[in-house]
Amino acid sequence: MIAASRPGRARPIVDPLRCRLNALMPGVADAIGLGIRRMPMRTIRARREILRDGECPGTTLAIQSGWAAFARHFHDGRRQIGHLLVPGDIVGLGPGGTLTASLLALTPVTLIELDTPAAPAESMLQEAVRRHAALMLQHLFNAVARVGRQSSLERFAHLLLELRDRLRLAGLGDGTRFEMPLTQEMLADALGLTSVHVNRTLQAMRQQGLVTLREREVGLIDVPALSRLADYQPLVVG
Repeated sequence: MIAASRPGRARPIVDPLRCRLNALMPGVADAIGLGIRRMPMRTIRARREILRDGECPGTTLAIQSGWAAFARHFHDGRRQIGHLLVPGDIVGLGPGGTLTASLLALTPVTLIELDTPAAPAESMLQEAVRRHAALMLQHLFNAVARVGRQSSLERFAHLLLELRDRLRLAGLGDGTRFEMPLTQEMLADALGLTSVHVNRTLQAMRQQGLVTLREREVGLIDVPALSRLADYQPLVVG
């Protein structure tokens, strides 16, 4: 397991969903009454399926806490994680959309239903969902490029920088540190590597002075070097 932050290190309490929604569309969290209106919530245990391939969520779902993933399974037991979902992310493309991959809870996940608010808040929420879908499409293209053309070091560096930026939009972590509660098996499935190769790559990145790993906390020691290694270009929200 690559998790909890070190004892005695206080962190501010943040609402990742509020931060993420407002990063997508300023003011939308208050407009839809997030934290004031009673919105349905449910918790899913780790390693459980949230939605199956081909299912329609029926409403706009968002992750209040926990990590999930869109994944494809093969008949021989192999799995490919196409996209990781972090706290604050919207699930899918909004109500009416059909999933083309299974949605799995990698850790315990709390989902909230962003039921349709009254106008004009409805149009603000729809715009936030549209912007999130556009970003997710870019993340998916990046994932294809990582697995298709990058070396293991480049893949890892790119994924860490992407997660750093996404978590920062949700108010989690900063420019150099964030929590990543993923096992090496999960990382292997996301990067198209074996668990053994993931371990070796992590060790190499440590030895090169690029990252530190203390349980779930990732430290990016040399962000410019990681960016050059991964040919990383931050995505623009909006």
